[in-house]
Amino acid sequence: MTEWYPSGIGFTCPAIVGPPFVSSKDHSGPNQGPCVESFSRHPRRFWQNLPMRLGEIAGIAAAQRVTRAVIHDVAETVALGDTERAVAERLETGLERAGVRAWLHTPYAWFGDRTRFAGFHQFEPDALPSERRLEEGNGFILDAAPFVDGHPADYAYAGTLRPSPEHEQMCRTLEDLKARMAVWAGQAQTGHELFEATGSAVRAAGFDVVHHLYPAAVLGHRIDGLPRWLQRLPRIGWGFQPPLVSGYALALTRHGLTRRGYPFVNDVEADRPRGIFAMEPHLASGSLGAKFESVLVVDGDETRWLDPGLFGEVIG
Repeated sequence: MTEWYPSGIGFTCPAIVGPPFVSSKDHSGPNQGPCVESFSRHPRRFWQNLPMRLGEIAGIAAAQRVTRAVIHDVAETVALGDTERAVAERLETGLERAGVRAWLHTPYAWFGDRTRFAGFHQFEPDALPSERRLEEGNGFILDAAPFVDGHPADYAYAGTLRPSPEHEQMCRTLEDLKARMAVWAGQAQTGHELFEATGSAVRAAGFDVVHHLYPAAVLGHRIDGLPRWLQRLPRIGWGFQPPLVSGYALALTRHGLTRRGYPFVNDVEADRPRGIFAMEPHLASGSLGAKFESVLVVDGDETRWLDPGLFGEVIG
């Protein structure tokens, strides 16, 4: 079923409404399900991990709700003549009022052909908010990754100020992609498989793939398991912040030693994706780009979005 979420922004993408989770296995017997199956295989590990897992998921979902609300509120204020920097500053002010004191990355705002990373040679500084002004016919993308009450979030929204058939088609593609990615993530044997399936679907729909231009070519990155002490590291300017850089450096070191827990879904990952991922498929056509960024839980027994709808409510 498809619903349209009125946002007051002008024109937004449709939201896909579906089941709260997609199981990665076929449980055929009565009273069987992902929790029963997991318990039957690893009862001790199940009970040990359950409180931490549920608490972390709930905390990330709450942080994602706050971030989504602020981004949508600011999106309603975006107007012709705004600069990327001014809109990013409004995002930061709104999130700070909501209690944010630390960041994975500070807010980004991209207008026009910058929504497809045109002219980006180094992600930073090129991705940092600029003095580019929003012009008639431009699309825009807003993206922020704060910590809220000690839990990370990462959310992005894509919109236009006026009706755009091309943008609407891109949104329908993202809508379909979001539903399919939950299934692919549960079935994929490697992150590379998920990366390739997503890129192939974007190209089959007639659009260019943009997410390979992110650092490490990430389609998604884990946001669970980040040590709390990282949030006490000092802020440095705009963009990627020490908690993100240090957190992923630790995760990559741990992966190098243990061959487990690779923090990215990208074109080289040989591990099976497991964890809580911020997924950000990004596509483009001509000078217009669009993306969503949502949280996907992949733990081997179930795969589900915390917000099943495209730009919809966080219900996880």
